[in-house]
Order: sequence, then structure tokens, then C-alpha cells
Amino acid sequence: MTSPKVDLKNRWLAVVLAFLVPGAGHLYQRRIFKAQIYFFGILGMFFSGMAMSDWTVVYWKWEAGGNRTIGYFSQVLVGLPALTARCQALRYTSPPIDEFQMERRLRDDRIKGSGVDQALDAWFTGRFRYRPKAESIAPEVGVELSAEPIQEVTGQISWRRADGMYTGTFEGTVGDGRAVSLTIVDEPTITPRVFAHGEITSTELRRDNEKFEREFSSSLRYVRCDVRDGQRAGEIEGTVPRQFWDWFQVPLEDKALEEIHGRLGRHYELAQVITWIAGLLNLLAIWDAFEGPAYGYGDEEELAEGESAD
Repeated sequence: MTSPKVDLKNRWLAVVLAFLVPGAGHLYQRRIFKAQIYFFGILGMFFSGMAMSDWTVVYWKWEAGGNRTIGYFSQVLVGLPALTARCQALRYTSPPIDEFQMERRLRDDRIKGSGVDQALDAWFTGRFRYRPKAESIAPEVGVELSAEPIQEVTGQISWRRADGMYTGTFEGTVGDGRAVSLTIVDEPTITPRVFAHGEITSTELRRDNEKFEREFSSSLRYVRCDVRDGQRAGEIEGTVPRQFWDWFQVPLEDKALEEIHGRLGRHYELAQVITWIAGLLNLLAIWDAFEGPAYGYGDEEELAEGESAD
């Protein structure tokens, strides 16, 4: 029995609103205090769990072999803040594991190893090195080629693919402030655009005795290109930004999960539990928006004047 003191209005509309945004159904019913409790309490818990996991704990993945995010069924009860994971899953499919699985694609990307965009125009940060000059390619026996120095470089990189050919340029400056203008030759290598958490470790342009440390990022993409400066050939390697919409709640790869678990430890599992609880709490809020307050509030029989409650 619901309370006559509360006007539940259209219950089904209140349920839909309560599901989409915690507290919205109660706000529609003008139950302001409860609306504030559900909104700040549930969403505060949900986003605290996401922040604890570096914003990676909420995503949808359902693949053969048991790689499935069953906990998402609880997280999605929070509504819109978790529904974006389903949209991201539609934009994403797993990249090829090896050369025999090239039919698996990242949508909007063309994959060659790690995936190359049809077009790119972004800010680049990384390293640059000239290759040995042509006259040094075949030195005399016993004469070693002198290694060209690796230089830090920043600037704007852009390319476009047409008729199977890539054309592009890099305009920027090296570490000493000298301007460079490079032409991209051959096909670039770049990690996928729609990706939650990828490796950005520099592997080609590593200095002597430089410690190799794997780096991962959600907001950056690894890029490597063969370039030409007039008659001189070279290569650049580094990162370009990845847009927020291209990594937020996108399914995690196994390598990314291993890195996150190794770095966050039990904090990641705790973040999962917190987001699960937030979803289950909103389920109670949805029921309250539909059914109203529990027994004992407003449903007592009215007593005659002067009559004792005993």
C-alpha cells in the first residue's frame, strides 16, 4: 500500500527517469530530498569507483571463451553514466591477434599490425633521427657507420590515404629549436583510434643504455613514420593525442588489464565492487520511485478525536 501523502504521478515515467539518472524520478515526483540523496550518493559512489580505477573499470565485453564482463549488468543499473559503454562496444571490435586474423577490425580504422587511420592531423611529441647518408651505406670493410643522434621533436603531423598511397608532412622543431619540415614516406604505423588503454613505449628510437620501460596510456596513441628531409631519410616515433570519446568506457584488451592490475592491485577490484554496489542501490531507488514510501508512513488509520492509539 502506497502513501497517500506522496503523489507518484506517472509511475512508469518516474521509473524510466530514475533508471537514466539516479534521483531524476524522485525529482519528477517532487521528492526533492530523496532526489538529492540518490543523485549525489549513487553517482558519487559510482564515479569514485571509476576514478579509483583510472576510469577503466566500466566497459562491456562479451566474447567466446569466457571473456565477459558479467559485472556490467550491475553497473548499467546506474543508467546513462554506464550506458555509454554499450555505445563504445559497438564502435569497437578486437584488433587482430596475428596475421591470420586480419578480418577482425577496429571500425573506422584500417589495420596493418596495429591499425592506421585513413587521415590524421594532430600534435606530435616524440623523437627523430636521420638515417646514415647514402654514401655511407656501403662503407669499407672494418669501418663502422656512425650513428645519427636521436633528437627530441614536437610539431604537427598530418597524412591522408588515397588510392592506396599515403601522403603527409610533419612540421615542427627539434630540441635545439631548429625547425624541420619532413615528408612522410611509405605507410605509417599507429595504434588504434578507438582504444581504451594502449602501449606507447618507444621501441625504435632508443638511446644507448637507455632503460626499457613499458608505458601505457588511454589519452595517447603510439605513432611511427619513415620520413624524408630533402635527400635525407629518417624516422620519427612518438605519440599523438587520443580524444576522450575514443577511450572512455571502451573494452579493455588483455594486455591493458594485466598492466592495470599490476599497477593498481586490489584498488581495481575494490573499484569494481563500488560500481556494482552503486548500480544495485539505484535498483532500490527505481523501486522506490515506482512504489513510493514503505509501510508505516501515511497509511495509518485515522483515529477519532480523543481516541487513544492504544
